[in-house]
Amino acid sequence: MVKYPSLSDQQQHGLPALKKPASRIPAQFTDSSHQLWFCETVDGPMVLKLCDHANIQQSSFWRGMNSLFNLNFPASLGDISHVYYYISNISFLNIPPFIAAAEREYVLTRWLSGNDVDVSVITDSTINSLAKHLGLLHQLQRQQWGCLQQPEYTEKDWPLRLKTTLQFLMRQQADNIDPAVLHQALGQIEKLSEKLFVPIMPDLRWDQFLIQQDNLSALVDLDAIVYGPKTLEFVLLEYLLDQKQAEIFAVEYMNHQTIPDLTAVRLPYRLLLFLMNVLGEMDLDSWLNHPKRFN
Repeated sequence: MVKYPSLSDQQQHGLPALKKPASRIPAQFTDSSHQLWFCETVDGPMVLKLCDHANIQQSSFWRGMNSLFNLNFPASLGDISHVYYYISNISFLNIPPFIAAAEREYVLTRWLSGNDVDVSVITDSTINSLAKHLGLLHQLQRQQWGCLQQPEYTEKDWPLRLKTTLQFLMRQQADNIDPAVLHQALGQIEKLSEKLFVPIMPDLRWDQFLIQQDNLSALVDLDAIVYGPKTLEFVLLEYLLDQKQAEIFAVEYMNHQTIPDLTAVRLPYRLLLFLMNVLGEMDLDSWLNHPKRFN
């Protein structure tokens, strides 16, 4: 009997039988939180995501997510089926059909066809499909925020937990941060007023998606989707899009939602994303002085 890699006999039980040994899918980043395996099963091709506990424990991103949103990753994988079903009912993008998962261990989904996004050849159509996807997600507004399954925090909790998380992450890498920058960011956090929260991806990157004929076709990484302020996702978008792309994005997005004003949030959110190492930038000055793409 061919077995799934690294799963216990109990975990193997009930999963679609493998037709041949699983093959490793190369990781795009050395610090990826999962090992990916392509699995040819009697029920069709599937993808097995195995937790890489060593990388997760060292991950500034997951430290930040667990501190701020109380996500409790990777234990949260035990309830991630809800995330797959929820997002598949909102987005026009394909979401991998969910098969099975175990907290702290793995997720098994069906394989979706499509190509990785090549950042060097992104077209206007690619940008429009991203804007449409986020515009649809951002229509689901709530007054509570936190994990997607059961957001528990109120608007009053946001600045408090954000401040605590920044200070927590600072202690992990204090040598890299100018105390004056932290002081300024904390001062702005005191005045923050986020009233409504939507599904966001604080790890939004092109490699989370698949593409077909210039349009995004699927969202394949759903581990970090939470309810949070859409302004946080827009601050991250400023790093993913150049100015022309941001203008194209805005036109399509405004068919669904208004563009938020980032003036009061840009510094603290940029500092948060830097400390969470979302895009691997090591130079804080370069990160904070990145061009502004939106208001």
